[in-house]
Amino acid sequence: MSTLTKIFIVLMVIFSIAFSMMAVSFVGDKTDWRSLAKGYKAQQQIAETNMKTAAAAHAAEKTIWLDAKNALDDRVAALEARVVDQQAEIAELRDELARERAEKSDSGALAQRLASELQIAQNGWLEQRKQREEIDNRNMELERRNLDLNERVNEQTAQIVVLVQEQRQLEQQINILKEENTKLARAGAVPATQLEETAVGLDRVSPVASSTGSPVRGSIVEVQGKILTISVGSSDGVQEGMVFVIHRGSQYVGDLEVTDVEPNLSAGRLVRSQTTPLPNDQVADEASL
Repeated sequence: MSTLTKIFIVLMVIFSIAFSMMAVSFVGDKTDWRSLAKGYKAQQQIAETNMKTAAAAHAAEKTIWLDAKNALDDRVAALEARVVDQQAEIAELRDELARERAEKSDSGALAQRLASELQIAQNGWLEQRKQREEIDNRNMELERRNLDLNERVNEQTAQIVVLVQEQRQLEQQINILKEENTKLARAGAVPATQLEETAVGLDRVSPVASSTGSPVRGSIVEVQGKILTISVGSSDGVQEGMVFVIHRGSQYVGDLEVTDVEPNLSAGRLVRSQTTPLPNDQVADEASL
């Protein structure tokens, strides 16, 4: 029930009372007071009944309105709490949005930095590739020159080995002649000075080295003091008692006499040396030189 309706009911009640009083006054002048009093009493009872009915209706309506108001207050409180929650959620979403924007900005800066570093790396890779091509070309040239030098070194090494062998043979002949000279001098058969001149003259003779069979060449595998192991054996034609000349490039190292032969390896002792043999030093049989 609206407020206007309530006001209308109250006015109706007031008008009814006023009308009743006016009616009582009018009737008191024209009619019997007792009958009028009874009539008024009945009307009063009716009016009181109506008033009680209207008051009860008003109280019931008030109760309804209070219940509705409480319900609305509860709903308003719930809505206000929901608004607070939504505001907090909006604030969190705004903070999250700000963080995401900051992360996006950082990601963009990182991507730009990575792109710059990638460009620098690509430029460096191209430069390194160019340098590598130049180095490869230089290496090819150096390898070609190295092959040429190796061929020349091998040729000169062979010549040096031959010369060393000739020198050794001459030294052996000189030692033999000196020994014979000493023996003859002791026996008194020939003057010592004549034999010494003969021996000295042999120093100027260049003996011709004869090569028999195919040459046997290899390298030193292991060095244990004066015992050496070489990479050739009986399958290569090595026999016990053979002598090998050891050389390191163009440098003469010494002589090796074979004492033990296996199919693919041989071992012997160092009988003469100018320097210490090392693994990978080259060896060549004396008979082929």
